[in-house]
Amino acid sequence: MKKLVNNFEEVIGGCLFIGMFIILVAQIFSRQFLNMPLIWSEELAKLIFIYVGLLGVTACIKDKSHVAIDFFVQKLPPAFQKAIYVFNQLLILAALITILIISIRITGRQAPIDMVSLGISYVYMYMALPIFSVLMILRLIQRNVLDYLAWRNKKGGVV
Repeated sequence: MKKLVNNFEEVIGGCLFIGMFIILVAQIFSRQFLNMPLIWSEELAKLIFIYVGLLGVTACIKDKSHVAIDFFVQKLPPAFQKAIYVFNQLLILAALITILIISIRITGRQAPIDMVSLGISYVYMYMALPIFSVLMILRLIQRNVLDYLAWRNKKGGVV
C-alpha cells in the first residue's frame, strides 16, 4: 500500500495514458477502416490528457524533476542558496494555493455546461485543477519535509 501511495502519480498516470492511447487508436481504426468516426473519443481523450498532464506535474514536484535554472544560485554561499530555495518553495506554495482558490470558483461555474459528445458536465474536466492543486500542495510539503530532514542530517550544507 505504501508503494502505491509513493508512486500514485506514475501508476494512475500510466494507466490513464494507456487508456487514452487505446481510445485514440480505436478512433483512428474506426475512422479509417470502418468509415464511422467515434464521436465521443476526442473529448474523452482530451479529458484524460488533462488528468495525465497534471499527474505529471505532481510527479515532478514529488521527485524534484521540474526545470530549475540555478547557475547563479550555485555561485552563492550555502546560506544564500538555502534562503533562495526556501523563498522559491514558498512562492510555489503561494501560486498553488492561488490556483486552487481560483480553480474552485471556475469549476463551480461549469456545472450547467455539458460536453456535447460525452453528455457529461464540464465540471469533470475543470475539477482536475483543484484536485491536483491539492495533491501538488501535499507533494510539495512532503518534498520540503524530506529536504529539511536531509539538510538537518547533514548538519548544514545546501538542500
